[in-house]
Amino acid sequence: MHRVLKCCNESGYSLLEALFQLLIMGVFLHFAVLFYYWKQPIERQLEDYYATEWELFAIDLQSLLVNMEDFNVLMGNRSISLTNDRGTIEVGQSNYVIRKLTNLKGYIPLFTNVSDVIFTHEGHELNVEVTMLDGRKRERRFAIGIRQE
Repeated sequence: MHRVLKCCNESGYSLLEALFQLLIMGVFLHFAVLFYYWKQPIERQLEDYYATEWELFAIDLQSLLVNMEDFNVLMGNRSISLTNDRGTIEVGQSNYVIRKLTNLKGYIPLFTNVSDVIFTHEGHELNVEVTMLDGRKRERRFAIGIRQE
């Protein structure tokens, strides 16, 4: 009866099979360690979600401040008005958003979750101080490029 249950070519667990399984386990452990070290810098970078939005706002605002004909700070340092080849552009806060208005047609949001914004004009520089809803403060200086006629 013992012979019926045993297959003819069954010799057990071989050394080659064990080495192959160790190789596969080593590859998986290698990927797990790489994932762990990759995950930490990404989490640190995404910790402050609004940092990316702030940088995009800064790029947009700086591109507006190039080659202008006229520039003014309005409404008690709460908004700015500029004139360039695209027309008259106003950038200011409304509720919790800093938004852009071009030629009095439609608003485009530039930066969200804003509690307070202050624009100050000093020579050929614009200083923007923003207080976020969570209390964080951000500040940036922008170069103003006024076209000489």
